[in-house]
This record gives sequence, structure tokens and C-alpha cells, in this order.
Amino acid sequence: MGYMIRATSNTGDRRSIKHFDTKARAKKELRKLLSKGKTRRIKVKGKYKTIRLTSYRESQSGFGINNPRIAKWRKAKYRK
Repeated sequence: MGYMIRATSNTGDRRSIKHFDTKARAKKELRKLLSKGKTRRIKVKGKYKTIRLTSYRESQSGFGINNPRIAKWRKAKYRK
């Protein structure tokens, strides 16, 4: 049994992002995908403004990743 992360892209179809052997590794990757991007404080006209840098999620796909979740899949024992 294996696990994969499936997500809906901005084009509307669900697709597989990555495959894992254990559920723990899949959960770890899912936390990375759902995390916020880094922030940077810059000073503009005497006030500080916070801007968001690119998050891990946005760097994985050109179409965007929405609603990622873990799904089970059965790995084939023998491949021809």
C-alpha cells in the first residue's frame, strides 16, 4: 500500500502530485504544502509593510495547488 497527495489545480482537474511509501512522509509533505510563505518587512514612507514571498506550494506547479489531500493507492507488485 502506498500514499499519494492529490490536489485540484486551477484548471479544475484533480491530479497526483507526489507518491510516498509511508503515511508519515505524506503528512510531512502535506504540511509543507499548506504552510504560509515567508514574509519580509520593508520600510515604506516611514511605516513598515509586510510582503509575502513565494510559498513552497506555489513553487510546485505552474497551475496552482488547491485543497491537497492524502489518498491511498495500491502499488503493483510486478510491472511488465
